[in-house]
Amino acid sequence: MIEDSALILKRAFDKGEKIDVSRAKEMLDKSELINRLLIEPKQDLNLFVGIRALEWRLIELSEIPLIDKLEKVQDWIKILIDKTYTPEGFSLTGNRNGLLACHNAMITSVLIKVGFKEKEKIETGIYWIIKYQNVERGLNCNWTGLDLNTRFGGCMKSTPCFYGVVKSMISLTEYKKRFGGSVELDNKLKKGLEYILEHRVFKKLSSDKPIEPSIVENFYPYSYKSNLIEVLSLLKANNLLSDNRCAEALEILRHKQRKDGFWQADVSHMKSAWIDFDTLKKPGLWISYILSGLINN
Repeated sequence: MIEDSALILKRAFDKGEKIDVSRAKEMLDKSELINRLLIEPKQDLNLFVGIRALEWRLIELSEIPLIDKLEKVQDWIKILIDKTYTPEGFSLTGNRNGLLACHNAMITSVLIKVGFKEKEKIETGIYWIIKYQNVERGLNCNWTGLDLNTRFGGCMKSTPCFYGVVKSMISLTEYKKRFGGSVELDNKLKKGLEYILEHRVFKKLSSDKPIEPSIVENFYPYSYKSNLIEVLSLLKANNLLSDNRCAEALEILRHKQRKDGFWQADVSHMKSAWIDFDTLKKPGLWISYILSGLINN
């Protein structure tokens, strides 16, 4: 199997190698995966479905270091900001009533990871998380936007959406890594991570069953859904992977390793606008690279 140049770049970046802009652009331009990711989404960018498709594409692109050096990525970021930014957070409808915890967090994370320069806009998404994202059960949500608690089934009723908590804690982690923490941010992050660990990474509190069947499926990158790989990567970034409540999730991933030493992507959740990094059910170079960093930690 031939390793895509974008994965070679990611390996080098993760090792701390110095990579100048010209070399990065050369490797990104050569990448077959990047060329597929940069194809315009078919959906109309003036419609909700088009903005959501653009969000998905940028979520995937943000997994690759130095992707902000590409002009098209910068153009797409500008469109995403123009369509989703509100003075209170990020909403795919462009107004506060459409703000959902997972999308606010994912857009905020994308902006941090691609090195977006307007820090005040990033902080808008972060502030929403700190102020409104519940990370405990039985609390009232103080946010008054309509869709969060009505149209989409109640992302923040007495039990907050687990995916919303995960995505929000990823945003806080990325922000802290780039800009540093604060008392409020650190406190919210600590409580959110503990909430995740209380669920033993992936289980319902009321039973021994997964929160959702797909949370134990292997896929990478991650859309609005999350899985063991993403949650454990979050915990690793916060030096919590050695917590004994991670043990079962790690063991599940170990058992998923193929006889040939690779892991594979089990499923693709966003077929209409998603570009798979690895061929499904085949030895996956990308997902194996990510998982090796968790399993061999």
